[in-house]
Amino acid sequence: MKTLHIKNTLTKLSFLIVIFIMAVLLNTAPVKGANSQAVHYEQPDINKQLISTTIHTSIIVSVDGTQRIYSVPIGNVSDVLKYLQITLSSDDVINAKLTDEVYPGQHLIIDRVTFSIYPEHKEIPYETVIQETDKLFVGEEKILPGKKGSKEYIYENKYINGELISRKCLKKEVLTYPTDRIILKGNKNITIVNDTYSPTSSILIKTKKDTKDFHLNKIKLSEKDRDLLERIVTGEFGGSYIGACLIAQSIKCAIVYDGYTSIEDVIRGMGYVGRTDIGKSQNAINAVKFIFDDNGLAVKHRLFYMCTEDYYNNKPNNFHSTQNFILQYKNVLFFDRW
Repeated sequence: MKTLHIKNTLTKLSFLIVIFIMAVLLNTAPVKGANSQAVHYEQPDINKQLISTTIHTSIIVSVDGTQRIYSVPIGNVSDVLKYLQITLSSDDVINAKLTDEVYPGQHLIIDRVTFSIYPEHKEIPYETVIQETDKLFVGEEKILPGKKGSKEYIYENKYINGELISRKCLKKEVLTYPTDRIILKGNKNITIVNDTYSPTSSILIKTKKDTKDFHLNKIKLSEKDRDLLERIVTGEFGGSYIGACLIAQSIKCAIVYDGYTSIEDVIRGMGYVGRTDIGKSQNAINAVKFIFDDNGLAVKHRLFYMCTEDYYNNKPNNFHSTQNFILQYKNVLFFDRW
């Protein structure tokens, strides 16, 4: 049995030796066109590929708040990122081209770029506008409240590695327009009740300052006083029935409250300057009749003084400015005493 085992072993060794000699002969066969003594040890292409994929190099990568050293296969930046399973968005920034070949010790820095779009709403303040209205008397006010508007801004924020770098307005639009705050100031001086003569009328105009129970005692005129009164009323405001009635009532107030006994005394004492030599208007005749004979009222308030609007505005600190303003009819202002 021992002899048989030795024999088998020798047979195997002989076979291996034959295989080795054949391999040597194949590798040392001359190449066509080359020196017969040259020996070639060219490796198959597949072996070269295997060798190149196994070559690594060390690089540094900074991304997502960390910095690490990696051993990566030789290749371009894009291949290395795939190898490291690092993805880039279309907005991210890297300090190398993706087609560049990596080199030992290279430091790749990746900045993550993100954007956020959001709206902001801002108020649009309202303005205050002053308007006159004949729905209110002079001195009265009414306030119509304003309402703020709203404007929408669409902003885009840019972040690099989570840090805000820039802010840009993409769009702005008015959602609601503001409504003005309006202060209505009354310019209505009077409300006309009747502007023609009627013996049944009790009052011609209303004002804000009307005195509810105001009245004047009836005064009987002499023919002389009537004639002069009609003339002075014509000279002062004879072109208007209401204006004539206001003058006639002012003269009557002077007689009632100041004790004048004649129209001539009133003209002189109160400073009337209207002409008395130009005849008498029908408006003046009707006004005297209404105020004195019918005991009507132009307005439910005392009247003593009057002046034109131009005079009042162009004479600062004039006497009339110290008195109690009651009403304005056309261009004439009428006053009571304080």
